[in-house]
This record gives sequence, C-alpha cells and structure tokens, in this order.
Amino acid sequence: MKRLSPFLALGFLVAGSLAFLFSTKQVISTSEQRTLATWPDLSWEGYRSGSYFKGISSYINDHFPLREEMVEWAQRIRFHMGFHLPEEERVVVLPNTEASDDAPSDSLQRVYHDDFRAAYAGGMLIIEGKVYPQGGGAPSMARPFAAMVNRYAEELKGICTVYTCIAPLSSAFIPVEKYARYNRQNQKTLEAIRTALLPEVRYIDVFGEMDAHFGESMFFGSDHHWNARGAYYAYSAFCQGAGVKAVPLENMRYERRKPFLGSLYNLTKDPVVAQHPDTLELFIPHVETKAVRYPASGLTSTTSTRVFGTTNNYGAFLGGDAPLVRISTDVKNGRRAMVIKNSMGNAFAVYLISHYEEIWVVDFRYSGHNVMQIIADEQIDDLIFGIGLYAAMSHGTISMMRNLAKPHSPAMPFGKRPTVMPDTLKVSGSTQDSIPNEGLDIDTIPPKP
Repeated sequence: MKRLSPFLALGFLVAGSLAFLFSTKQVISTSEQRTLATWPDLSWEGYRSGSYFKGISSYINDHFPLREEMVEWAQRIRFHMGFHLPEEERVVVLPNTEASDDAPSDSLQRVYHDDFRAAYAGGMLIIEGKVYPQGGGAPSMARPFAAMVNRYAEELKGICTVYTCIAPLSSAFIPVEKYARYNRQNQKTLEAIRTALLPEVRYIDVFGEMDAHFGESMFFGSDHHWNARGAYYAYSAFCQGAGVKAVPLENMRYERRKPFLGSLYNLTKDPVVAQHPDTLELFIPHVETKAVRYPASGLTSTTSTRVFGTTNNYGAFLGGDAPLVRISTDVKNGRRAMVIKNSMGNAFAVYLISHYEEIWVVDFRYSGHNVMQIIADEQIDDLIFGIGLYAAMSHGTISMMRNLAKPHSPAMPFGKRPTVMPDTLKVSGSTQDSIPNEGLDIDTIPPKP
C-alpha cells in the first residue's frame, strides 16, 4: 500500500491554512441561525484559566473553509440515514430560541425573534416539500395589539384614517383536512383583534379574502413570506375597506423569475424542501414611481431604491427592508398613505402605488423616526398597519410599533441583519444567481392560479 507523500500532505496543510487565513469570515451562520465565535481578547486571566485557548479553538471550529457546505451535507446525510418517503408529511422540531419580552438579548438574536423566528420555533410541518408553522396565533394576544392601534386612532382622530391589514400565517391554508384547525385558529385570532378595535379603526378582513381563494398558492413553500398573489388578495381586501377599486391582476405587467430557496429552507435544510424551490412572480402596476430610502433617523439623507427590485426572491419587493422608504408616483390625486410594517408589508405596499400620490413605508423594527410628526408634516390621509400575524402576537413587536409615535432609538441597528434568504440555488450541478436583469424568465400573461 502506497503511503501519502509527505510533500503532498504538507501541501494540503499549507493550502488549508492559507484558505483559513484569507477566506471571508462570516458573522452569522444562516444554516444554524446563530452568531459565530469571534477571536478572543488576550488577557492574563484568560491565559491562566485556559479560556483564551478555548476561544481560539471555537473560532477555528466556526470559521474553517467550506464550513457551511459541510454542515449542510452533514444534515443531508443524517436525513438519508432513515427511511423517508419523498412526499411524506412530517414534523421538523426546532429549538425554541424565542427570548422572553423582558429578557436581554443582543440585536442579532432579536432580529430573528421579532421578524419571524418566534412563529416557527418548535414544530413545523413539511407537506409535499412545503413548510408550514403549527399554530395560528392566540386570541388572548388580541387586546394588547388592538390597544396600541386604538391609541393611534384616538390621537389621529380627524387627521387621518387608521387601518389594520394583518396577514394570517400560511398554516391557515394547509391543503390537508386534518390540519383545518389551524385555519380556524387563525380566523379566531384575527376576529379577536377585530372585536377589540375601536369603531374608528377600519379592520381589513385579509383572512376572509384569502380564504375565499383557498387552494391557490398564496405563500412560498420554502420561505415564511406570502407571495405576490397572496399579498394581492390583501390589497384587494384593503380596497374594499377603503372604498376604492382594486386594479385587476390582468391589467398589471407580469414577471416570473428564477427559482430560489428561502428562510424556512435555511431553518430546516430539508432535502425534500430543496427539491421544491419557489419561483418569484411579480404583478407590477403601470404606474411611474420614484423611491428613496432614509436611514434609521433623520430625513435629510436619502439613497435611491426601487419599488420592484431585481433579485429573484422576496427581497424584490421594495428592494428589501429599510427603516423608511418614500414612494412618489404619477398618480396626482393629492392622497398620501403611511404603511407601518415588518417584512410581510413589503409585498402588500407595492400595490398601493395605484391609489396614492405618495406612500411612506416605515419598518417598525429599524426606524427611529417620529411617525406622528411625519403624518402631520406630510398631511398623511391613511395610516395602515400592514403586518404579519406573528407581529401582532408579541409584546416586543407591539412595543416597537407603539414607540414610533415618539422620537426614539431604533429597536435594531439596520444593516447588521443576517441574510435569511439565499440568492442562489444549485440545480443539477449549476448555480442560478439573482443577478440584476440577467436571465429573467419574463411572461406577459399571468398563469392561472
């Protein structure tokens, strides 16, 4: 048996060391949803106790070359060690990392907790390659959220109209009869919110409009967001509540882009989910727009952005999250709206360009602006809470929305949010990238639902 040449072994060792030294070091592991180790500070106490060398060991373990790829392959191997039917129904259990509302946590952890992590902690259903949460909110949490909205309505009485436009969870539309209880739970939670709101608040029945289209694809399967069709039905419900006519889908420009795998695949790394990538569809109103982003505080500095970005995933809506976005349109009717939202509001807000001359989109997680001042200065007509149901179920997120009524520091520093939606998908050995305007599969006639 031939022995490995010492020069070849030395070459592997040197190559591995150079790759480690010069490779880009990640801050967040998207596959494990945790902060990676940093290089430890040298101190006498750390040297004497040995914690300094343990820190170095943790740093090396967290940053060796191709670590993410190896972790993913290890998860696939563990999956295939058991017997699995390709389309079986099963539950994937995740560790409950949700922090309590009073517990201290760093900003990166709070990003997951306050965006979507709380809604998916614990068990998730995987059915035919699509991921669904188990649950549908809690009616008992309706009052804290409604009390916050009611306060806005009282303060803004006679100034602007307040709307709630809340997206149910995808669990409401699981196409399997034995999970129909989640549909009822979503409905009960949203009805509890409606009951607790003051008469001055216009409650938009998003659930009712979406439930009328049960069976259609309204959420991504590998990502926790709704898709353009689901958000359109929310927009349609809003138009009914606001007394305006919704623009039909067939009167919009249609685009379909490359496949992608989203946030829920990142959480599960499930091989069956990987075999069912999502495709981004866009329905684009024929309206001329100009959009700018503002930083977490202040209104003097802006950067240009797009209402419909060029990526192939959910980040195409509004170009992704930003503390504050102002959209100007060629709809010269003098009407202005403000949308208070988390990421679920992105796909909803883009449809409003057909009905307002100006739209201010505020992300309650990152904005430190005083929305009451903006409403007064910009003469806002409609204030719309365009959020996902999970944002209405947490004291933490409710407090963030309440804090927008006064000058404050943002709940989370913008720009340090870890990526939860990969921009690439490997298909049959090739890589499909979300390169702006390159290789888009664009149709002009929307397919049937």
